[in-house]
Amino acid sequence: MNALTSPLATLPAQDLASERAAIRVDRAQTELKHGRVLALRSDAGSVLLAATIETLSPPRLAWLTSLGMPLRLLFTAERAAALGLGVAGSVSLPLPAGASVEQLQALGAVTLEFDTAGRVRLPSAAPDRASLGTPQPATAVMLAALTLAKRARLIPALVVVDIGAVGDEVLEAAQLEVVSEAEVRQVSEQGHLSLRRVSDAHVPIDAHDDCTLVLFRELNGDAEHVAIIVGQPDRSQPVPVRLHSSCLTGDLLGSLRCDCGDQLQRAIAHLAERGGVLLYLAQEGRGTGLGSKLRAYRLQDSGLDTIDADHYLGFRADERDFQAAVAMLKALDITRIQLLTNNPRKIEALRRGGIDVVDRIALHAPPTVHNARYLATKRERAGHIKPEDEQE
Repeated sequence: MNALTSPLATLPAQDLASERAAIRVDRAQTELKHGRVLALRSDAGSVLLAATIETLSPPRLAWLTSLGMPLRLLFTAERAAALGLGVAGSVSLPLPAGASVEQLQALGAVTLEFDTAGRVRLPSAAPDRASLGTPQPATAVMLAALTLAKRARLIPALVVVDIGAVGDEVLEAAQLEVVSEAEVRQVSEQGHLSLRRVSDAHVPIDAHDDCTLVLFRELNGDAEHVAIIVGQPDRSQPVPVRLHSSCLTGDLLGSLRCDCGDQLQRAIAHLAERGGVLLYLAQEGRGTGLGSKLRAYRLQDSGLDTIDADHYLGFRADERDFQAAVAMLKALDITRIQLLTNNPRKIEALRRGGIDVVDRIALHAPPTVHNARYLATKRERAGHIKPEDEQE
């Protein structure tokens, strides 16, 4: 009996379950991106149908309505607060009767209303609570749906309907992708720890002609992160390291709205002096994605600061996850570092992951007329260390 005629060997059950969970979550995110309805099975066995408001189409909304079951809107705690619902935590509330996709997208802050001066028309008062119905706390499976929307870099606002205990065969007949609450939870907790080193190459740059770029790809998603090894860092000493989240506008275009591009160049210049590593992480807009980052810019132009703008869109002040950075450093066999940062949260995240951060190196960029408010918000509300607080 040869390999083709003998029973095929299988992976251990635990590995298979982990792979299947990752595949299902990845497919679920893709379904949401393409505006399709997703089926989430709760730990209790009931099924929640969900579609993101950002990618919802009139035919999909009509199909959900045709089911004859109560549809609900699902919002994060931050968006609920922006709507003035007066309740803590993520919530669901009845879908307004006869609401169109355009109205739902305005309610979910997917689309923004502008005045004649081109500024976002922010609500001057909380909406009529009666017009929105009575909010209810989001269930665990609803929180899983919000997690999937965020992982897909979509506005975390959804239309959902609980259809009870329905068998997978019924869902498959309706051509619905099925994912479980438990699978979303598993991948969210462990997904960034699953990285593969894909390739590397020597790439001379302006700051140093001896640089190596190493590409890492997340196995449980589509994100790719790059480690830039500058020079030949002394591995017997703590290695200087910078975690830098991608910023298309600042890093590539030289935007003056933030200090990202300035910090990137200052970090590379510092690493060029003695060698070190810059981890370029695919976490645009503090993890919200470029689309929502640009929406947040319009909100900032209308008076909100960077944190309140993200809250208005339904996001936390910082949606980034630095587990990928931990995995990259360990893959590079770097576990003792000096971290170039003003953000204590990065230090805490690395230490939780087993990286020994023995020292911090300040990385302050001078404020400009364009980014002074942004820098002040990071220092006063996000806990970043101020230049004046640095010890001599």
